[in-house]
Amino acid sequence: MLALLLTASLSAWLPAFANSSAFWEDAVRISQRDEFSYVGADGTFFFMGPARGRVVYDYTHHIALYHVGCCAWGDVVLGYASLPPERVVNRDLTALHTVRGIRLGMSPGGVTLRYGANTLRRVPRAKDVYVLAYTTWPPKSQMIGITRSPCGQFQNFYFRNDRLVLIQLGNGC
Repeated sequence: MLALLLTASLSAWLPAFANSSAFWEDAVRISQRDEFSYVGADGTFFFMGPARGRVVYDYTHHIALYHVGCCAWGDVVLGYASLPPERVVNRDLTALHTVRGIRLGMSPGGVTLRYGANTLRRVPRAKDVYVLAYTTWPPKSQMIGITRSPCGQFQNFYFRNDRLVLIQLGNGC
């Protein structure tokens, strides 16, 4: 297993469009979490503020997979990305999908077929990017007065030109 400390430029390179909870209020409520079928525990180690994680990259197909987290939260992200500014662990990620069958390149209809009806929303500050947002958490307004936050997951699917370009699974308590 390769473990390297990455620079800030590599941490800044990681593909993302928004914080996983950015669409909390508008997300469609679902009962099941999802996860990736990737079984590897490898990856290049990095720090990003107090958070830490691992990243692998498919140099042939320009796909990145990373996990970043701290304390009681963590995001797992799969998405198309330009070449990283530093060398990281190389893996073929073309067959990677979630347990529920979501994979890069799918149409919005393919995601809603598996997850349920939803509306594409434009992503602020991301030209031509739209999101389908799902969550297992109740709306923030229903959590007022709750002393202990329930655990849950955000499942955000980002599209450009009607094709899935990034999958973001955010877990936390």
